[in-house]
Amino acid sequence: MSELIVAHRYAKSLLDFAIEKNAVEAVAKDMIDFAETCEGSHELVLALKSPIIKHYTKLAILAKLFKDKFNPVTYGIFVIITNKNREKILPAVAKEFISMYTDYKGIQKATVTTASTLTADQKATVSKIVKDYTGKEVELIEKIDESLIGGFILKVGDQQIDDSIKRKLNDLKVSLAS
Repeated sequence: MSELIVAHRYAKSLLDFAIEKNAVEAVAKDMIDFAETCEGSHELVLALKSPIIKHYTKLAILAKLFKDKFNPVTYGIFVIITNKNREKILPAVAKEFISMYTDYKGIQKATVTTASTLTADQKATVSKIVKDYTGKEVELIEKIDESLIGGFILKVGDQQIDDSIKRKLNDLKVSLAS
């Protein structure tokens, strides 16, 4: 079975159990912290994926790092997944859980890439446009790419609007070449 499908199932079960135990916010914070730890520690991800390291050793590593800091519901999923010898999917479970959590809370992530920093008014305008489009609260992620020259690229889910000067210049270049 695909790693993503398995991760999705564990994440769904974790969300359902967290809702049942009234621990959704705590589990969400834990999973965000775990995902950030995995992004910052390539060694941890490699250790979780290693076939040489025994699963009980991996569980001991997870216990040392997270048992006292995380909610028992969060740590419990680590134990279950590790006991089933599937600890290599833990980072994927965290990402899937975060995605499901934002859906559960009615939050839409949107990424806007610009050549320079947006003003507060511009951020509010972009957020309002996305909120009107999706009907959800917006978590706006801002990125800077000076090569755009001007304009913006807005990504919402799997849709993208590219209204950058860089793209317009490339389009002009292609039309002049033909």
